[in-house]
Amino acid sequence: MSGSARSAGPGDPDRAGPATGASPFSSLRHPAFARFAAGQALCGTAQFLGGLATPFLVNQLTDSNTWVGASSFVALIPAVVGTPLSGTLADRMDRRMLLLVGLSLQVLVMSVVVGLYATGGLTPWRILLLNFVGGSAASFQWAPIQSMAAVLVPRESLVAAVRMVSITFTVGRSVGPAIAAVTLAFHGPGLAFVVSLGLYVVGLGILATVRTTWAPSGADGSLGDQFREGLAYVRARPEMRVAFRLAFSVAGLGAVFAFALAAGVADDLFGRGGGGLGVLSTSLGVGALLASAFISGRGGRMSRAVLERRSILLYGAGLLVVASSSWLGVGMFGYLLMGGAHMLHGTTLSTSLQLRVDEEFRGRVMSVFLVAILSGIPIGGLAFGVIGDLVGLRWVVLGAGLALWLDVAVTGRRGAFALLDREVDEVGGSAGAPTDGPAGPFADSPDSGDDRSTEGREDHG
Repeated sequence: MSGSARSAGPGDPDRAGPATGASPFSSLRHPAFARFAAGQALCGTAQFLGGLATPFLVNQLTDSNTWVGASSFVALIPAVVGTPLSGTLADRMDRRMLLLVGLSLQVLVMSVVVGLYATGGLTPWRILLLNFVGGSAASFQWAPIQSMAAVLVPRESLVAAVRMVSITFTVGRSVGPAIAAVTLAFHGPGLAFVVSLGLYVVGLGILATVRTTWAPSGADGSLGDQFREGLAYVRARPEMRVAFRLAFSVAGLGAVFAFALAAGVADDLFGRGGGGLGVLSTSLGVGALLASAFISGRGGRMSRAVLERRSILLYGAGLLVVASSSWLGVGMFGYLLMGGAHMLHGTTLSTSLQLRVDEEFRGRVMSVFLVAILSGIPIGGLAFGVIGDLVGLRWVVLGAGLALWLDVAVTGRRGAFALLDREVDEVGGSAGAPTDGPAGPFADSPDSGDDRSTEGREDHG
């Protein structure tokens, strides 16, 4: 690590250093990144809109939490294979092209969904097949998305850009469900699929205009060898291992109810259909937006250990609130808490990883991080869907909330949260890569909007 990022360490529980206090919106002064953020926000909105309409239709067709969980499982499980591959490719080839190919396949899948729904041919089994194909395409997007910020902005804007990427997901998580609340309640999933397709097309068009001068380092060896090298790099860093473990547990115990099983929660716990699903998901997005405002101000100056511990506690509290009542208003408040927790949790872990990874390993490290998230949700969705059909989903939600609180207690007693604030030179050696310099090459081109006269100011904003 270099620069002002060194100014805070594990001994300072209230601050994460000046570099981490940069406003996310300051990154938008770089034109290429601003276009990337806009395109990603539109594609994220399309993803969450389609992602809500699909389980709603499955629940409508089958009235089964098992089927709803299965539809999530087949959509996300390809990430276990595809995301590590895409992460390795993101370190070897043009990340922008990899992202555009994945999004183009997503557009194709959504076009098929729209056509089949219009002709009445969208059966549960066909939905599972299309979810698998779409999930396979999406698995080639997530690692490039997480890796693009580092090659579109200069070093001093990296923290702001990483947080801005999280905010684009938050915008998608907020606007997508808001559109779903209207379309599913009054027009059904058909219109939701059409709007999702339109947003994908516009977002893809904007992302196609993004250019970067970054080029991969031309690494030697097979894809398998490079991925194993990336795993060795991660294993040598305990702070990365704890980040991946926390990502998996929160995804499997918390995010699964925010996304994969939200349709079942709306139906079983609150007796509402598409309107209830849209309202709960919109509340989730509003909570994430509030957390975005917090992380842009005071929260950006708190240590990552404190933020992560509190975000998991907040996630568990949200689940307990949801399980406590059959009144939709209470459920909305619970999802508001869960949305804020999800935003803080994801941004904290992503920032911790992005600040300490060497550029040549960035794609592979972020792909492993995403696998931890994207495997936790489908595994939890399938398991909790089956258990929910047996004992009732309310008891499952209650148990998951208590399990998250227990996880915080155990992790805190072991002192693992403090690892999220350790700097690279404190952690120690690497697996064949230097750790005493900057994170690697960053954008330095006319299109990046880099203004040398402002260098260093953002770190203290």
